[in-house]
Parts: sequence; C-alpha cells; structure tokens
Amino acid sequence: MIVEELFSSKLTEASTHVREENTFYVTDLVRCPLKLKFEEKYKDLQVAEQVKPATVLGDLVHAGLEKFLSDKFSAKIEVEGQKEVTVGQIAYKVKGRADAIIEKDKRIVIEIKTARADKGIPLEHHKQQLRIYLWLFDALEGILVYVTPDRVTEYLVADRVDDIEVIRLVEETIKAVKTPRYSWECSYCIFNVMCPSKRGK
Repeated sequence: MIVEELFSSKLTEASTHVREENTFYVTDLVRCPLKLKFEEKYKDLQVAEQVKPATVLGDLVHAGLEKFLSDKFSAKIEVEGQKEVTVGQIAYKVKGRADAIIEKDKRIVIEIKTARADKGIPLEHHKQQLRIYLWLFDALEGILVYVTPDRVTEYLVADRVDDIEVIRLVEETIKAVKTPRYSWECSYCIFNVMCPSKRGK
C-alpha cells in the first residue's frame, strides 16, 4: 500500500515532467552533458532511475529535513527561481529549485545532500551547485547539509558564481565540452552501457 503509493507518485512526477526549450536546470550545469541528451532520448530509463532505493531514501531525507527547517527556522521550502543568460545571441533560461531558503538578517540558501559515505565531502559538484543557487537567488551565503551513515554535518559556501561563469557552464553544456564533467560519473550512470565517452574505473 505505502510502497505502491510512494513509487506511483515518483513515477508520475518523473514521467509528466516536460523540459522547456532553451532551458537548463542548475543540476544540468554540474553533470555530464551527454547524460542530459540520453535522458531526453531514453526517457523511460531516466524515469526508472527515480524509483531506485537510494533515490527514494534521498527524497525522504529531504522531506524530513525540509519540514524541520520550515518548523524551526521558518524556511521557505522548494523555492523555484530562474534567470536568463545569452549565449551566442540566444537567450537561455537557467532554472533551479532550492531545498530551503532562510530569510533572517541575510538570505541563506540550504542544499540537502545524502551520500553513501562521508569520504571526500563536501563534493565539488555539490559546492558548485550551491554556488549557482546563490547566483540564482541573489544570496551571499549557502549551507550544504550532508546526511550520511557516518556523519551529519554542514558546510558554509560563500563564493557565488557570476554571470560569466554561468554563461561558460551553459556553453560547455550545449557543446558537450566535458563528457563526463567528472571522472567518477560514469560509474553511477545508467547510460554507461551505450555511452561513447564512458571512462573506466
């Protein structure tokens, strides 16, 4: 009963999502550009990714922490934002959804992450993602909150990207300059069985 409803809602959400033309999400700018192309071409595989236990666990942790942040800090939850940049005379939207934003003396963007272990955290692409959120929401500070089996911790991120860096990231994504963007991505990618850019372990 519960599992069926949980999976059903995840699958419905994933399968009904439609990407707007000339639009990139913040997460697109911190991962392999080829994965983005494969997700559009093989949508069923991408949808199936949403019901992997690790993904579901991450969603549930997000929901719990977001509720806590809302209750304890009056945080706004799942805040959507967008800005526009121009690359080669074409206007592109950059859209994102912050897990939480706390408005006190200053605006603080909160990004929640789950991981299988605490080795290497904070991870570079997570920091980069939060830096882009700071730009997107005109904030000077953000907090990366990690929940792992070994540790629950947080990291302050205070160096947001500027327009020039975002334009570079969008251009790199359009042209698929770095495939993968990080060497470890292939190990976790469902599309590595068909990808011409797959890197070995």
